[in-house]
Amino acid sequence: MERTDDNDEISILASVAMEAEGATELSKEEERQPFQLTAVMKRPSFENDLSKQEDNSPSGSFVLGSGRCQDRHLDIVNNEIILASNRSLFRIITFMLNRWAHFMTALSDIDTVVKRLNATDENEGRRPLVCRRHLGDGYYVRVLFILRCVDFRKYFVPYGYKSFQISPSSNGITIRFDEWKDLWEVIILTINEHFPQFANANQCTNGVDHSTQLNWFRCTSCFPFRYDEHY
Repeated sequence: MERTDDNDEISILASVAMEAEGATELSKEEERQPFQLTAVMKRPSFENDLSKQEDNSPSGSFVLGSGRCQDRHLDIVNNEIILASNRSLFRIITFMLNRWAHFMTALSDIDTVVKRLNATDENEGRRPLVCRRHLGDGYYVRVLFILRCVDFRKYFVPYGYKSFQISPSSNGITIRFDEWKDLWEVIILTINEHFPQFANANQCTNGVDHSTQLNWFRCTSCFPFRYDEHY
């Protein structure tokens, strides 16, 4: 993917780094303790803690990470999954059903990259952008090696640039690799168990309106920056 300007990417990475900085430092006591999944401890009581909205649809909430770095949380409200931060109202991403279905197809690739990076010497092959997948509507998930995090972010086309020259915006949220482990190994399984609308969610690409290439190009979720963009 061609990028518009290295300075734009550097500035976004800098803001993401500032966002992740406060959530990556562990105390010496926490570093000595074996890593535990917070969601694992919450899971036995999750089924009993399911609440109901006014329309009788179930809702739920999870906390990612452990210790004093516990900041990211995931909330399920009706047909939306919201990944947000307690420290900043602007660090957020909302998964609609279609976006969640796209995310499910990218899970294996993302986890493979995260595990490879965890097993790689930090001084070897450092790259700011390792893996990126489109989730629809201009939202992307990517793995950032230098910052050691998984990044969910809205992209845009800067004024005066071509539709394929997209850049990451400041609209998004990052999670650490240990928080990704929570999400991948526990939370997603629990969501699929208790929320059938997400377990059975289908990508827009599986619909009849994507049966031809021309109709696919017309999809504003798959091609939010016009059909001539290459993903």
